[in-house]
Amino acid sequence: MTTNPVLGSLLENLDLIEIIFKETHDAFKNDRQNTGDSKEYTVQEFIECYLTNDFRIKKGSIYSKDSHSNNIDCVILAPNHPILTTPKRSIILAEGVFAAVEVKPDIANKIEFNRGLEQVKSIKALNRKTFIPDLSRLTKTAPTPDFKKKIPSIIFSAKSSSPDETYKFLYAKLESKELTIYDLPDIIVTLDNGLFVYSPMISTTLFGNYFLKNSPGTIENTLLHFETNKSETLALFIWHLLTLPSPVLMNSESLLIEYLSELKGIKIKGYRMEKTAS
Repeated sequence: MTTNPVLGSLLENLDLIEIIFKETHDAFKNDRQNTGDSKEYTVQEFIECYLTNDFRIKKGSIYSKDSHSNNIDCVILAPNHPILTTPKRSIILAEGVFAAVEVKPDIANKIEFNRGLEQVKSIKALNRKTFIPDLSRLTKTAPTPDFKKKIPSIIFSAKSSSPDETYKFLYAKLESKELTIYDLPDIIVTLDNGLFVYSPMISTTLFGNYFLKNSPGTIENTLLHFETNKSETLALFIWHLLTLPSPVLMNSESLLIEYLSELKGIKIKGYRMEKTAS
């Protein structure tokens, strides 16, 4: 039993998520709109619990200067995003998006998983300017790579295939050239099979350096899988979410990080996403 109030809050929120994501009663299986909406709202409300009041979450297409994404379930707006409404719509600008979450309750269903990946691809296709000063010359480090300026994208699911099957499905998408490594989700949340985290530069992720240090021979383009129970999965998701690259300078590190960092003993596995050159 935990006395950590943040981890305790995750357990209480998990109770509601599990109720909402339960199998729909036969009487309401034709009412897909309300069923889907309830799951999206639940994920939105869950995420909002761990953000400060200057963030907002909306549903809709994300617009850049020359394009737009598909309709996305939960778009987290950074504090600098203007209200930007018209009599007909609320407009979401790519430059003011902190992260985007697509809710797909069952990605064991490959059709549903593929739809989620297509949603993410439409987000990753957007070009945007970020408002973080490039200090690489002063710090003598490499400039921020272009992929880090893209919108962090997440798939949230209750059901999934085994970690190995999930990896194989993603790898097949890369081999068939349906997706590139820059189209993949940054995070895949699965309540039944733990958390997946991907980056073309895995060392830039929350546990990347630790994983590379403790897994000799592992290099970049690695899909990390965290073997966690449901509450640990939610905790790791929030931890990763709060440490995603922001399009703007943030005032300070979230005070939740110290509480979330009490998670211990989680197993991590890495999957290479590109073939090694022969």
